[in-house]
Amino acid sequence: MAKDYESLIRKVKNRTNPDIVNESVLLEKSFRDELGRTTVKANEYVKRAMRGVEPRYTERTFEAGKKVREHLKKNNSSLDFEFQGSVMTNTHIKGHSDIDLVQITNRFYFHEGRQNFQKAKESFEYSYTEKERLSVIAEGTSFEGDDKMTLREVRIDAENVLNREYKYVDTTKGKSIEVKPTNPSRKVDVVTASWYKNVKAVAKADKEERGIKIYDKNDHKILPEDFPFRKIKLVNQKDSGVNGRLKKMIRFLKNVKVDSDYKIDLTSFDITSISYNIPTYKYSDKSYLELVHVIYEEMYKIYFDKVYRDSIKSVDDTEYIFRNNPEKVEHLGTLLTEVNLIKNDIIGASFIY
Repeated sequence: MAKDYESLIRKVKNRTNPDIVNESVLLEKSFRDELGRTTVKANEYVKRAMRGVEPRYTERTFEAGKKVREHLKKNNSSLDFEFQGSVMTNTHIKGHSDIDLVQITNRFYFHEGRQNFQKAKESFEYSYTEKERLSVIAEGTSFEGDDKMTLREVRIDAENVLNREYKYVDTTKGKSIEVKPTNPSRKVDVVTASWYKNVKAVAKADKEERGIKIYDKNDHKILPEDFPFRKIKLVNQKDSGVNGRLKKMIRFLKNVKVDSDYKIDLTSFDITSISYNIPTYKYSDKSYLELVHVIYEEMYKIYFDKVYRDSIKSVDDTEYIFRNNPEKVEHLGTLLTEVNLIKNDIIGASFIY
């Protein structure tokens, strides 16, 4: 069935330009000129879907997050505060997108097995200064409190602060507090966590390599370590080497998923991992239309080649995306069908194979 590209274009425009600002003001001249020369609606949809959200809306999203951060920081200056999520890689697709703010306790931390620190300390891989840093954990640290109760106190304290400062605050979710500031109108999710330190992060004093362990208030438990800042760093680094093409593909797939008439249960994490996994030589010199073919070929191979599919890992190399998950494979097939329909409708792109 043919796609209604007029409707799809309207949807993308509403997501990336929610305040309906005149495009002659909003878009730079080069992009306006390109759109003016684009007579095929499928081509226009692809170009808009890859472009993403206008900077002015993203700036307002950060503004909302920073205001929430300042209220929390004023109450407890001993915490570390970091932003995470797709806004940090500019792969979000909604102008009024939410942003994740992580408040991280410094009273204690988790770490990779102490034996790994001792081995690293005894190896020739690290310098004297780096080994000194490793010694702190290799020789042991102590925290006499209750880690879960400490994080619970941080979480409850934040709830009280935000309830005083904002009208719309949802504290019912286990992993985050949802805050809806009105000026600017955005959603900020406040996550409570502790640091998780691994050998590389400690030796290199690299905060982006550190992990976090999020506290779930509803289940009163601390979740397994996650590495959101490493993911942000890796996506930004890889994208800068291909002149923005990686992020174009990620945004495109996210828009196609949202615009589908079918439920496609793939997360932003999944879609980013699919795109990140593609070798850069396959797309480093491709036009925006050719990128659709690159994405299609990759998804086709993942879907039909089980051995290859089972090898696909997350951006931070910590987990397999599709292994032992047939339902996720099924949803990948639905997204593949959607991309194939668009691929067949675009005009002017040469096939990569």
